[in-house]
Amino acid sequence: MSEQEQQRKNSTESTDEQGKNPVKEMFVLAALYLPLGFFLWFFMASGLMFPTSRLVEWLLAGLYPDIFEQVVQLGFRFEVQTLVIMPQQVDGRTAALNLDINPMIYAWGLALLFGLTMATPTRGVRRLVQLLIGFAVVTLVTTWGVFWEVWRDMAFLMGPQAAAAVQSTNLSATTIALCYQLGYLMFPGVVPIAAWILMNRPFIEQLVDSRHR
Repeated sequence: MSEQEQQRKNSTESTDEQGKNPVKEMFVLAALYLPLGFFLWFFMASGLMFPTSRLVEWLLAGLYPDIFEQVVQLGFRFEVQTLVIMPQQVDGRTAALNLDINPMIYAWGLALLFGLTMATPTRGVRRLVQLLIGFAVVTLVTTWGVFWEVWRDMAFLMGPQAAAAVQSTNLSATTIALCYQLGYLMFPGVVPIAAWILMNRPFIEQLVDSRHR
């Protein structure tokens, strides 16, 4: 192999190494930040879930005042209080249906987004703005998940009285099942990553370009 060919090979290997290192370094940093992200996510769960509780109450009690009364936040969990009277009696009196919801199962993408954002080389102010935008996005995802979990429980799990209340609305069983599956299986993981990609598009394009040089 001639000296010129050897230099060309070394240059190509150096370029490939430069193209791989930033990606590898970023994902290693993201993995290192994930435990901190999950710690903060759980430690601050009550405060992080507060906007979701208000949005869910506004949607349920505002759009369906004949079915829902209010949403009470107990720690990070929600108690959705309805006006549906159940046939079972408590201490000889009839009681309305209350649903216990865990919104955290829809909000784990916040820890993932935290790890990716902290690992992305950018300015501190821009990183803070991205975290705030990410929190808003995950709040919407969590609100979607809780909203449709409530309808799923009432339509399929809570008995004929709750199912009859659902039938009084324009929501079909198919719509409820589809929206619940999207909120449970797809949105919590996909939406935060998509948000990070959109907020860091120039950086990602730079990484892609360096890999193809």
